[in-house]
Amino acid sequence: MTATKRERITGLGYDPNFGGIDLSGCPSAQDWPKDASFIDDRFAPIDTTGSGHGSAGLKKFIAEQAAEGEGASVVHVGESEFRIFYRDGVWNADGEANGKRHRYTASDKDRLMGKLVVLAKHTAIHDLTRGEQLQVIRLCQNGQKHEAIGYYLNLALGQGRYADDANVITNPELLPLMNEIAEFTWFHSTPQAQDTDQWHAFKDEFLNGRPVTHDLLDAAFEGFQDHQKQNRYTLLSSQVEEPKPVDPRAVAASLEEMTDAQVDAAYKGVARELAQSYGRR
Repeated sequence: MTATKRERITGLGYDPNFGGIDLSGCPSAQDWPKDASFIDDRFAPIDTTGSGHGSAGLKKFIAEQAAEGEGASVVHVGESEFRIFYRDGVWNADGEANGKRHRYTASDKDRLMGKLVVLAKHTAIHDLTRGEQLQVIRLCQNGQKHEAIGYYLNLALGQGRYADDANVITNPELLPLMNEIAEFTWFHSTPQAQDTDQWHAFKDEFLNGRPVTHDLLDAAFEGFQDHQKQNRYTLLSSQVEEPKPVDPRAVAASLEEMTDAQVDAAYKGVARELAQSYGRR
């Protein structure tokens, strides 16, 4: 359709040299703009990629606002529970796994869940069955304590993780497991050790929070045995009655009451006892 040609305004005292009439409030009376594009650089550019970025951003914004209004939700990482919530423009996860509190943050929920998946992989520890424990015990009893430690680790962590993680021994999150393995394999490699409350109390005081090793347990058990011997000696010593002091006046009085024959017999008896005691030396 051909646009209607606009005629110049004339008459009514119009003077083109006087500044013209203000047509800003009358778009239909204005000339067509030279640039036919409707894009205004004063506003954000239009998404022309065709990949839906604008829609994805809008959906993300709506989801975040809804999550912040609804509050926290709960997800399970193994046997542990984690609170998931959105606050101050950041996704948060807060929970406890293997006795240690963990907090994670991420710019979006998918990345946060990825971090929890990694945590689940590194905190999942298998509790050995009685049959599996017996296999470890047999290795210990055969003098293969190092093989027993490796086999226990393999069962507890899984073949893939045990093979991939080169820092298993130095991983602080696995310290409780390493202590448990050291004590289990040491106990079943030491026939003279007994599982008593006294031993555990002495051992815990001796270790004083240090990472457990077989060498430390050997030293602790040696000290425990010395401690037990000292306690037995003290107990036996307390049961022996000390001789009562002799009152010289009582001895003199008893001698006065004795006849000469009784005094002579007592004297010879003491001399004979002394002779026998010297003969035994």
